[in-house]
Amino acid sequence: MNLNPKRTIPLLVSLMLAALWCMPALAQDAAEAAAAPAVTGDAGTETTEAEKQDKLLKWITLEDAFLKAVQQRRLLQRAVVGEKAKLDKLTDETQKNELNTEYEKHQKQYQALSIAMNVIFGVQGRPIQYEYNTVTSTVYLKVGTVEEGFARTVQIRDRLRGLIAQQEAFKETQTDETKIADIEKRLDLARRQYQTVAAALQLVFGVTPERNYLYNPKDSTLYLRITESELEKLRQQLATIQEERQAASDEAANAAAAEEE
Repeated sequence: MNLNPKRTIPLLVSLMLAALWCMPALAQDAAEAAAAPAVTGDAGTETTEAEKQDKLLKWITLEDAFLKAVQQRRLLQRAVVGEKAKLDKLTDETQKNELNTEYEKHQKQYQALSIAMNVIFGVQGRPIQYEYNTVTSTVYLKVGTVEEGFARTVQIRDRLRGLIAQQEAFKETQTDETKIADIEKRLDLARRQYQTVAAALQLVFGVTPERNYLYNPKDSTLYLRITESELEKLRQQLATIQEERQAASDEAANAAAAEEE
């Protein structure tokens, strides 16, 4: 991997909350949770016997996540360009400071998402492949499908996690301070790379290392593994939302009827 963790991590990790835009509304998909189909995918944390994560909740399709990330990046880029143009014209310091706050926020979000997209879909040291469109005479850099990018990034993340565990265990067996210092350097680099890759997966796909996910290649969909108690909470949330919507609809209908009388 050709990453610069010291530069990318502050941007990615500090903006993890920005990943919320790409996470689907769980309550809307609560009814789709069911017994796990035959799928393979990302491994996550373990649960107790009493709280088995044996329910699947539809999370998001890889294509939807990718298209949403592309759209969000385009919108952020447009906002950055537009706000910069306005800043150059403003003379009032108060207005300039207020707009500059938004400009800097959007700029950081754009940079973080751009880095995340590059981590997942960039060439990352792999052999460069090109495609040529004979109609438009345009050369395109081939980075693979969304599924390939996702699977590759998850594999890199899991390999880094295994490397970290291995090096930490190896360090415990050492007594030589020089060797320990050398291991710490390798661990520091691996941890930074791991954080960068994990942050990229969360920003684009809403996937975190703390949760269990399963990927179904038949419908290119990620499923979140949840417990029965979590599913029940989501069902209650969904019922509450539906009741609130129905109450609002009834209130609007009554108001409209009153105006007609």
